[in-house]
Amino acid sequence: MKFNWGHGIVVVIVAGVLGLLSLMFITTRQRIDMVTDDYYPKELKYEDQISKIKNYKALAKKVTVEQKGGVLITFPDNIADADDIKGSVHLYRPSDKSLDIEMPVKLNEAYRMLLPLEAFKKGKYEVIIEWQANGQPYLTRQVLYID
Repeated sequence: MKFNWGHGIVVVIVAGVLGLLSLMFITTRQRIDMVTDDYYPKELKYEDQISKIKNYKALAKKVTVEQKGGVLITFPDNIADADDIKGSVHLYRPSDKSLDIEMPVKLNEAYRMLLPLEAFKKGKYEVIIEWQANGQPYLTRQVLYID
């Protein structure tokens, strides 16, 4: 049997169809997590977020997030008493929604909040802190890499 142009065309078409089918199989097995399930209502409140971010940028002291024996979040101590600061901390994991962590702000007398490292997997987290002090709302976002 001799190999000719007809055989080559059939081989290319079969290889292309197999490539497309394998690509389709791989992409349908890929998990896609949205940032949030209720993105539309949150988008309507985006102006509120902008004003909270402006309030935060106007602060003299900023919130710090660092990895020291855990995830240490330090709030400014010149705004209100530690007991008067209320809000939530959301640790968003872009690669896997099931690893997201959300908890209320609970500060000690040194305006600090320590989260144990055992609660985290290695990788990138976005720390989103939404809080209020003296009736003024604030919002900050920081990136944290867990080793």
